Amino acid sequence: MKSKLEERGRKAFYLLEYEKKKMEGCALSLDSLASAFLMKLPGEEEEEDRQTLLWEKRMEENRQLFSGHLKEMAEVIKKTSRESVRIIRLGKRKEKQIGRMLLLEGLVLDDFYLLEKENGRREAVVSLHLSMHKKLGKVCSAEEVAGFLSVLLESKLIPVGRPPFFVTRESQTMYFQEESRFMVLTGFARAVKENEKVSGDNHSFFENAEGDFFALLSDGMGSGQKACADSETVLTMTERLLSSGFSEELSLQLINDALIVGGENKNMSTMDLCRINLHDGEVQFFKVGAASSLIKRDGYVEELPSNSLPLGVFSKLTPCKVSRKLIDGDYIFLLSDGITDNFQSTQGKEFLKQVIAEIPYRRPGEMANYLMKYAIGAAQGKIRDDMTVLVIGIWNN
Repeated sequence: MKSKLEERGRKAFYLLEYEKKKMEGCALSLDSLASAFLMKLPGEEEEEDRQTLLWEKRMEENRQLFSGHLKEMAEVIKKTSRESVRIIRLGKRKEKQIGRMLLLEGLVLDDFYLLEKENGRREAVVSLHLSMHKKLGKVCSAEEVAGFLSVLLESKLIPVGRPPFFVTRESQTMYFQEESRFMVLTGFARAVKENEKVSGDNHSFFENAEGDFFALLSDGMGSGQKACADSETVLTMTERLLSSGFSEELSLQLINDALIVGGENKNMSTMDLCRINLHDGEVQFFKVGAASSLIKRDGYVEELPSNSLPLGVFSKLTPCKVSRKLIDGDYIFLLSDGITDNFQSTQGKEFLKQVIAEIPYRRPGEMANYLMKYAIGAAQGKIRDDMTVLVIGIWNN
């Protein structure tokens, strides 16, 4: 007879294959629809009238743009359908041992999976509920369950997603993954351009379920309310797409296309996107019209320049992409052009690297404030443009 775990493994495998086939079919449908948008209708001929020609050209551009969006969506679905998850079978004895140990803590194990994703990261999926013998008033949190499983599986686990805070009498499913190798701390400082009430710069920090940390900085064209609204729109769209699993390049291209279609109400904001893999320390920068970034390692500072144009200028986006490997104690500086231009016009470009190398603080917040005060002081207290400093420090967890 097959064990309960083996039977569940077979069912899970068939379910994954079924869902993959459905997704592949959906991707093929989108591909076909995209091709249909590029087909010229029978009898469609160009007119001599100039206004009609311009109108047809605009329609053709919109068709190509929409077709491109459909193809991009199809690629996302294809990529998702190709992702694989391996079910690790612990064996009947090990599963019973886990169940007995949890029962000693007043928890009844209903179901258990240990999954390994393509990137090698493991995830435990556990369904459990409070034992009827658990004393009333005694509770168990998701953090405590993570602690129990960490001991039983000999691997440090942490809750992911939005797990229920406490285990209840009803069966609940919780997700846990291996703790990241690195941790980050962040800090920021910003100054608003003289005679303006709000900054045209906006930023965001967030972490996804895969253990990647993101830092975003967008600078709206000009200053004031319009620039602030533009950069905030770009920032919100980028964060939503990245959180939904879209790649950085595709997210930026989709946003760029949306801004171009905007027409007269032009939004030509910059985007400085930084993604840190907290498992292996790899960092990637995606720059679209953004200022240079810097990495500080002890007393050495490396500049990562950018020469791309802002979003919403050309239909084909070519972001500047750079990758580096971080180690314990490194710092990343993301700056708006108000900072870099200020140093370049007063002390020279290399002086900025020297100032960062000699910052006498270790906390990201203090480092950001120090650099901001130095930049304002270098310009005799004048703030000619919005200025923003983001600092991310990375350490072994």
